[in-house]
Amino acid sequence: MADTIPPSVPRLVDKLRSNSRPALIWYGQDGERVELSGRVLDNWVAKTANLWVDELDLAAGDVVALGDDLHWRSLAAVLGTWRMGAAVRAVDPLDGGAEAGDRAVVGLVDAQGAPPPLLDRVPPGARAVLLDRPALSLGYRGDLPGGDVLDYCAEVRAHADVYAGLEEPAPDGAALAGTEGVLEHGRLLPAAGELGAERESSWGRASAVHVPGRRMDTELLLRVLAVLAGGRAVVVTDRPADPADAAWRSVLAAENATAF
Repeated sequence: MADTIPPSVPRLVDKLRSNSRPALIWYGQDGERVELSGRVLDNWVAKTANLWVDELDLAAGDVVALGDDLHWRSLAAVLGTWRMGAAVRAVDPLDGGAEAGDRAVVGLVDAQGAPPPLLDRVPPGARAVLLDRPALSLGYRGDLPGGDVLDYCAEVRAHADVYAGLEEPAPDGAALAGTEGVLEHGRLLPAAGELGAERESSWGRASAVHVPGRRMDTELLLRVLAVLAGGRAVVVTDRPADPADAAWRSVLAAENATAF
């Protein structure tokens, strides 16, 4: 697998564009199911990249602090950030994780619909961005936090479905900062390919792979990339997904999915 994956996230996104099959399947705690084909996921990635550039003035090399809650919109935000060459630093949304020098701070509303405390602690020079949680939200229905907060769901739809910015991020530029250190753009897909190569033989004929975890740490994000690069759909969820649970096994069976 490591020899066949695209060389970069932008090229992986280009590959998704021609795929009408499911690429991302999301299960939320309230029973939501969202299915995005490769083409639709590519659209969200491009729209996010364009939003970052057009509205936030982000550029390659900038850092986006992103609450590490797992949600399909959070994954679109990560991929869109990499598409336009910036770096992601996933942080605890309850923590003061944003740092001086961050250019954007992105937070997902909590299960009760309230903005995360992360957006109350935006460093000077950064812009706050709110991701709404309901799967089909067209905009946050509550009162936006004080300050200059961008409503992702309300704004992203107006942006182009194709990103026409830089062709490739600098291979040695920071892409993902985590507790394990910093991973460069040029290492994202090779590292994902190494993870996928260890497990792909056990996936058999499954058309989808469930990536466990409820926080977007480095390993989860690399596993997501490995599944997408391998041409299968990735199944993610923000609810407990116990392999011993009969209901969850039926979900995986319905999706023709296996575990990572």
